[in-house]
Amino acid sequence: MKNKLFPFKKSDILIVAVSLLMMIVVLNLPFKAKPFGDITFHEEAKNLALYIKGAVDYDQVTITKAPGPVFFYTPAYLLASSTATDNQLWVYGVVFTFIIITISMLMIFRIGSNLFSKEVGLFSVLLFFIFPIHCYYSLGILAEVPAFFSLTVALFGWSILLKTPSKFKGWLFLILGVWFLILNRPNAILILPIGFLVVIYSFFKNKDFFKTFAKKLLISFFCIGVMGFLTLKLAKAISSSKTSSDQVGLLYYVAFQGRFQFREEPFDFRFWDDTVRPDSKDYQNWKSAGAILSAKTENENLTSSQVYKDFLIDDTIEHPFWFTRQFFVKSLYGHIYVINSVKPETFKIGPIKGAAFYWMFIALINSVNILIIIGAFVFIRKQRNLINYWPFWSIIIALLLFHGLTYMEPRYMFPARVALYIMSAAGLYQIKWFQKKVNFIAKFALNSRR
Repeated sequence: MKNKLFPFKKSDILIVAVSLLMMIVVLNLPFKAKPFGDITFHEEAKNLALYIKGAVDYDQVTITKAPGPVFFYTPAYLLASSTATDNQLWVYGVVFTFIIITISMLMIFRIGSNLFSKEVGLFSVLLFFIFPIHCYYSLGILAEVPAFFSLTVALFGWSILLKTPSKFKGWLFLILGVWFLILNRPNAILILPIGFLVVIYSFFKNKDFFKTFAKKLLISFFCIGVMGFLTLKLAKAISSSKTSSDQVGLLYYVAFQGRFQFREEPFDFRFWDDTVRPDSKDYQNWKSAGAILSAKTENENLTSSQVYKDFLIDDTIEHPFWFTRQFFVKSLYGHIYVINSVKPETFKIGPIKGAAFYWMFIALINSVNILIIIGAFVFIRKQRNLINYWPFWSIIIALLLFHGLTYMEPRYMFPARVALYIMSAAGLYQIKWFQKKVNFIAKFALNSRR
């Protein structure tokens, strides 16, 4: 019997095969994502898996940051031996993320097909294969892949609802997808108030949308909010007596870090750490200010959260120009990729090596990136009923708002690439040259006769 959700097709085989090929290529590149990120998600998922197996006590179980990645990697770690090393667990985690990211590609094809055409669905996947950043992030125990998958599930649900608004499966996918997205990237919670504004707008400007979706969207937002709140409270309860870390304190710390990002060096896109930019004025000023605030915390018997909060308010009021400029530079930086794990002079891919080829490679990947952004703008400009695609552009706005006001890294925008690439494919496909090329490929991949 055919699986109605994922019918077995020629296109599926090609997507899986090319995904495997891309993963092998990226795995052999000289630059990779950090295997364990900042180690937190790996350690906490490992301890939770060991606790479930009865190998460690409950006091070893903590969830100090976003709970989503911990829940995501725990099932993979449960398959490993209780005595598995970190490197062995990494293999289990990466195999799992590869499976999930491949399922995401299959779903992205279906989202594009449901909303536009099979050719646009194919084009969406091709854009990912041309710039396989999803494979790069699959090689680390990070929040990026689970967040990416979560948004894919949500958009898949919405693609069903636009065709059949009453379909329960669509609402279930939308709710679960957004909920798990927030658990992986709590900053994505801004999608809920933006969605609420969309409903209000539709009441005045688009009665058909309001009549069809408003009530169920508001119920969905309520369910997501309650589920997210309860899950985050559960994570806090698990860790409250075992660690001093908390989400509010982490938020203030990250925002404090962001107040010095692109502050007096608006075009220094180097990564924010001691290894890459010890000579950076902004970085040095951040460390100096941090030392001063730490001393204030001890001397005046204040909490670090209160000290950081006061600094953020005062600094924003005192430097409105820097604050505004930083927001726009961070928003730009979120869509630019620079390889920080390899120095230009040591760059090497096969026979290609040296600083000149490093910068040529950076220019190449960012030219593809710029093309994708242009395609999304073409879609937005030509699409007359943008409200129907609110989850696509709202998640981009939500992440830009949060990280533009706090601290930005390109990987923080990665989950939104699901939406960005699909919009871009729909936009670029309206340009005859791209349409002709995609239709040619579709003859072989989809048996399309266009």
